Amino acid sequence: MKRLLVLPFIFFLTLKGYSQEARRLTLAQAEGEFLQRNFRLLAERYRVNAAEALVDQAKKWDNPTLSGTLGFGSLDKVQPFHIGGGGQLEGTVEQIIQMAGKRNKQVQLARWNAATSAAAFSELMRTLRLELRSSYYQLYFLQESEKTLRDQLANLQRILEAYRSADASGSVAHADVIRLQALQVGIANDYSDLRQREMEVSLRLQLLVGSSEPVAPVADPDVLQRYKMGFYTLQSLTDTALANRPDLMVASHQLEAAKMNQRLQKALAVPDLHLGAAYDRKGSYIDNFIGLTVGVDLPLWNRNQGNIRASAQEVKAQSAEVDQQKLTVAAEVANALDKIRFLEKGTEWPDLKSFNAEYTQLIEQVAANFRKGNISLLQFIDYFNSYSEHILHANKFLSDRVLAYEELNYTTGTQLFNTPQ
Repeated sequence: MKRLLVLPFIFFLTLKGYSQEARRLTLAQAEGEFLQRNFRLLAERYRVNAAEALVDQAKKWDNPTLSGTLGFGSLDKVQPFHIGGGGQLEGTVEQIIQMAGKRNKQVQLARWNAATSAAAFSELMRTLRLELRSSYYQLYFLQESEKTLRDQLANLQRILEAYRSADASGSVAHADVIRLQALQVGIANDYSDLRQREMEVSLRLQLLVGSSEPVAPVADPDVLQRYKMGFYTLQSLTDTALANRPDLMVASHQLEAAKMNQRLQKALAVPDLHLGAAYDRKGSYIDNFIGLTVGVDLPLWNRNQGNIRASAQEVKAQSAEVDQQKLTVAAEVANALDKIRFLEKGTEWPDLKSFNAEYTQLIEQVAANFRKGNISLLQFIDYFNSYSEHILHANKFLSDRVLAYEELNYTTGTQLFNTPQ
């Protein structure tokens, strides 16, 4: 039984060693590696480059067409490739001249598509940056809680070992040893749950920065004080979001692209001009005939009616998407601001930094007095459990508050509360 109760503690000390092997990064360093090595960002950046290349492609003229006829003699006398003296040779060079500004409209459409791709890259960066910063601070506060629980387990282990020795000599009640062991198991279980969440967040952070090894945050303990609402109002925050949100830019660019595509589809109904030159050695009314060829498509059966109607409907659909996105932006900003205002009520609590230090000193005194027999076992357990719950709740509050400000960064599409380190 004794060995079974000691095993969790040994396991947790092993986990401690694992966490110390992680590469420690400041937030600025983590963001730098994220921008350079996140593979999802790299893939999206390549798509932006591909879209920009399509703009250059749209500027190119259509290639001319060269066709020719090589003489094979006649039915009376077949002479394959008879193009020499007395043979026939005919050739035509033709160039399509796009009418109604089709080429310019195709270039403009490609530019809007490239702008959409660039905005999509910014949107992906915005989303991943929120995930990065959230994971960074979540891991930081989880590790702060872990340190406290780990210290508690170490203190409790020393007390328990002393009580086991006293129990063996009959100087303490065996029931007290059982109660202390139960307390150890409870705290160890809390530690286990906390450590599992920590490892999940650590893995997420590691993947975001593209690291081959675990990473650990190096944050300022006073990070809470860096996030302050200041003089921002709901209207100013909403205006900032409407001007900077990449997802709204994506919707707006897609609307402009739809409008340009509608103009292009109308232009495609206009026939193109086929302009060329012809040469005929023997088949015309004179030898070595040269001439100008002019052609035009006859819009009898296909005047692009379906594509024109479809493009008009797509403009309406994209316009509705923009309106919906604007509504979403305003709602998300208001919601994020409400979260901050709600959590700011927590500032009415005692100063957590000094309070935590005072509470830690108190629990150390409680442990010392318990070892001396100055307080009862029930009082010791009550203090120990209250301290554990307080640390977990306090760090969760601090984490939630930081994440609320980061969410407001995300909803406005800017770094209003950028905290360089």
